[in-house]
Amino acid sequence: MRWYNWRALAAILIGVGLLVLLVVQVSLPEVIAALAGVNYLYVVPAVALYFGAVYFRALRWRYLLTPVGVFPVGRLYPVVVIGYAANNLLPARLGELVRAYLLAQREACSAGAALGTVAVERLYDGLTLLAFAAVAGPALVLLGAFRAAPAGGLGKPELALAAITVAIFLSALVFLTMAASPRFQGLLQLALRLAPGRFRPKAAGLAGRFIQGLLVLNSPRKHLAVFLLSLPVWLLEGAVYYLVIYAFGIQHAFPSVAVLVLVTALVTATSNLATALPASIGGIGPFEVVAQQTLVALGVGASVAAAYAGFLHLVALWLPVNLVGLALLWKQNLSLGRLLRPSAEVLHPKGDAP
Repeated sequence: MRWYNWRALAAILIGVGLLVLLVVQVSLPEVIAALAGVNYLYVVPAVALYFGAVYFRALRWRYLLTPVGVFPVGRLYPVVVIGYAANNLLPARLGELVRAYLLAQREACSAGAALGTVAVERLYDGLTLLAFAAVAGPALVLLGAFRAAPAGGLGKPELALAAITVAIFLSALVFLTMAASPRFQGLLQLALRLAPGRFRPKAAGLAGRFIQGLLVLNSPRKHLAVFLLSLPVWLLEGAVYYLVIYAFGIQHAFPSVAVLVLVTALVTATSNLATALPASIGGIGPFEVVAQQTLVALGVGASVAAAYAGFLHLVALWLPVNLVGLALLWKQNLSLGRLLRPSAEVLHPKGDAP
């Protein structure tokens, strides 16, 4: 697994490099003081809300899996938790493959189709976060909340990055929607003719199973249903960010609860969109830098913002799901090492339909 070792090393270096970039621009005594003053009465319900968001992820996944089969949320929930723990601990979002593999083993369904539904999840996570940013960003600009930004607004680099992000997710939306249409099957057959003859049957099988997981996108009504099922996921996770803001006392930096809600929505969107590309393990580094810089642009001190971002990611979002996920693996006499497989085996495990 040399590719895995190199990918892991690169991911670690990227994460460490970004954390170093964060540390050099803050005052460590101020960071320590901010962490020492955390009110943990807000942290406990924040963690509970995060696991509530995971429940709605399982509920959404059940809907996405309807072309594959009908699965109770109670059986999907631990698979989702294990998958998110694996994503946090392994490079290249291998947790997505782990989740597809686990579901295939537990429910005797196609791992390839399950992976297709995970692709739809990631797409609608991004689209929902973009919707948050599209509402919160302009509203905060109009309110003059971007105190550290040029002329109280967003600069050209930020606008260019936002445009590129929107273009990427809209392109993915168009592609996956087209892939779920019957017309795409003909194009796929033409493309498969370019593959070597001995690989063609396997490639066709993998593509067919993956596309099966996209069939939930075959109508506008279903697109709307997936978006609506994504809203409680991110509203609950945004509530985690909101409570941790109160744990740090950052709410005093903003004039009203309405502005604070908009700030929370924007930080939730930017920090998670920054981790959409699997550049580091568990999003460590990109998450902290982008969350901190968003708060700095909104007038929060750099050191307090860095302490908030690191604490939020580690204590509220990263550590709890990892501990529960590893406990679930231990209960099932499994480990992440045993679940790691070459991609072909994950996509076509024993018992997977041909």
